[in-house]
Amino acid sequence: MSNAVRTVEGWHSQHMVFRIDFQKWAQWSDADKSAAKAELNAYLSELETENVAEKSSYAFYSVNGVKGDLLLWILQPTLESLYEWEIRFRKLKIAAVLEQTYSYTSVTELSSYLQSKMDSEEANKKLYPHIPKDRYLCFYTMSKKRDAGENWFMLSMMDRAKMMKSHGDLGRTYLDVLSEYTTGGCGLDAWEWGITLMGNDDVQFKKIVYDMRFEEVSARYGLFGEFYVGTIMDEALLEKTFS
Repeated sequence: MSNAVRTVEGWHSQHMVFRIDFQKWAQWSDADKSAAKAELNAYLSELETENVAEKSSYAFYSVNGVKGDLLLWILQPTLESLYEWEIRFRKLKIAAVLEQTYSYTSVTELSSYLQSKMDSEEANKKLYPHIPKDRYLCFYTMSKKRDAGENWFMLSMMDRAKMMKSHGDLGRTYLDVLSEYTTGGCGLDAWEWGITLMGNDDVQFKKIVYDMRFEEVSARYGLFGEFYVGTIMDEALLEKTFS
C-alpha cells in the first residue's frame, strides 16, 4: 500500500525570471521602444482580462538582486495553454533585450495532510487562485530530504501529518498579512514544490521563513532553492524600468 499523501491539483503554473540587457535597450530608437512597450502592455492586458474573468491568473513583478530583473508568473488550465502564453511572451519585441535566467514548471496543489475539505471554497481559491495585486512577492522552491536517517518519504503518514499540522498552524498566524500559494513540481521540474508569498510588507517574508526554520519539518527535512523577491510591476514601475 502506498504511503503517499493524497493530493488534488488545479491550474498549471510557470514562474519565469528574466534579466534586462539595458545596454542593448539603450541602442533602440524611441519609436522602437514605444512599440515594444505598447506590445508588452497589450499582452499583459490580455492576461488581466482572463484574470478578471477567472479563467486563469498571473503576476508580474520586479526582481531585486543579480538573479534577474523581471518575474512573470502565469497560471493556466492546461500545460498546452501555459506553453502558448509563454511562447507569445518570447515572441514579443521586448523579449529581444531579455535573457531568461530561471523557470519553474509546476501545478497548484493541496494535500490531505491537514484533513481539510478538498471541495471547500478555501480549497478552490488555492487550486484556482485569483492572484492579488499585493505590493510585494517572494518566490522560492523547496524539496524534502531523502538522506539516510532523515528521509521524509520513509516516515509514516502519521509522523508526517503531525509535523505538517504544526507547520500549517504556524503559517495560519500570518494569514492577515500574507497570501501563500503552493505549487507541486514532482515529475515536472527539479524541485518538489514552489512557494509563492504575497503581501504589502516585505519584512513579513523574512519573519515567516525564519519562524518556519524552527519547525521540525523544515529544520530536519527542508531543502531550499533560491529566493526571488520584488515589487509589483505596475505601469509606473514598468515605465521607470524601461525609461
